[in-house]
Amino acid sequence: PIEYQQIQVSELSAEFDIKNPYNIPSDSKPYLVDITAYTLPATYQHFCVPKIDRDAFLLARITGWEDLDLVEGPANVYYAGAYIGRSYIDTRSTDDTLNLSLGRDRKVIVTRTKQKDLTSSKYIGVNKKESYSYEITVKNNRKAPINIQIEDQIPISKQGDITVEILDISNAEQDIITGNLKWRFQMIPDENKKINLSFSIKYPKNKSIGKKKFRSRSAARF
Repeated sequence: PIEYQQIQVSELSAEFDIKNPYNIPSDSKPYLVDITAYTLPATYQHFCVPKIDRDAFLLARITGWEDLDLVEGPANVYYAGAYIGRSYIDTRSTDDTLNLSLGRDRKVIVTRTKQKDLTSSKYIGVNKKESYSYEITVKNNRKAPINIQIEDQIPISKQGDITVEILDISNAEQDIITGNLKWRFQMIPDENKKINLSFSIKYPKNKSIGKKKFRSRSAARF
């Protein structure tokens, strides 16, 4: 008689038929084999938050991935035929586009410099007013055009006696709830772009405020 046993199979797993036969030596060593290969359309976009990390990250935005039975987990990433590191495939996304990080792109240079001549602090009656100004510079050293998204943030006040005035955000997309700013543009090879960011904060001079806020993002390690 045939004996059966109950085994647990994860619903997050997938089965693949191996189309090509492989000869595997019986030496108790692990071997990697190719299961299948897919060719999918993708667009590429650079992303940078210079306030936190001045390196630009290259993202591959992949469409048509929903029917491939991809399994969530770490992935080895090869770009232009070379191994560049490990990323993570997140299949829990509800978007039609799967974002895959291809690591840091050293050929896209981003700097964020505080403009000292436009940064000031002064007293107005019982209040103190501090002004801040930054210049973000983006340089494309690649031989091809790129699409890039730059993010920064304006402080948000939740107290009536503290006011934040936006002086210049260079036509950024602004989230008035979080203060998040986004700039999206295309750059031709060897092109430079400059973004101006300036704001002021007015608050009672006998009050201490925190002006630095950061938010967490998930990113692949490279």
